Amino acid sequence: MKNVMVVFAVLILSAGCMRTPSNVYVLSTTDCGATWQKLDVGASIPKHVGNPCGYTVAIPNWPMAGGVVFKTQFSKKVMSLANLSYTYGVTNPIAFINAARYLGKMGGSLEISAESVGGQYEMAENIIIDRLLREVTTEITRNLEIVDANPAEIEDAIFEKAKDVLDRKGVTLSDLALVIENDEQTRLAIDAATAVRVYEAAGIREVGEQIIAARAGATQITVSNSPQMNP
Repeated sequence: MKNVMVVFAVLILSAGCMRTPSNVYVLSTTDCGATWQKLDVGASIPKHVGNPCGYTVAIPNWPMAGGVVFKTQFSKKVMSLANLSYTYGVTNPIAFINAARYLGKMGGSLEISAESVGGQYEMAENIIIDRLLREVTTEITRNLEIVDANPAEIEDAIFEKAKDVLDRKGVTLSDLALVIENDEQTRLAIDAATAVRVYEAAGIREVGEQIIAARAGATQITVSNSPQMNP
């Protein structure tokens, strides 16, 4: 849907439409992007004849989806994989174009192909949103014990902190989802630590530790059912 809408916006503007459509923000500059003017919906699009530093770009005005996967560090240098997906929209196009200046280069999204426009906004996600999410997530998790980590609470903390920063860059996060993936050794350690707490609460910590040690040393047997061959 994102690429379809980008195609639609580019086709309208590159086809010579002299009025700004409602599904995009149209920004115009006369000084090679040093300053920008946001055109109202239905306004005439300037042609900038004779001004090599005058051009116009379009920015999507609809919700877009993104995602990023990276390693984050918990307390005691425990590494986990953070998988973040989010939905966002550009709500302040001038602040956004100043944060992603390469999108406002001469001969911007009104002249290039629809495929390039899609690629540019994926790059904008990487530079503006994904980088920030990495920094915020690492900052939040670095002092958390992996055993006590609550993905829902971490998700809320990331959303609140990232949202405040992105608002200043002209981007509004509407939702965010976090999935933390641990390797097998980390999962086993979390299970063991949790089990010890349960046994300790029940007053049988030593017995629990023996059970955990026995299970850790037990041979794992994999059983698979295969169809029997008729004689």
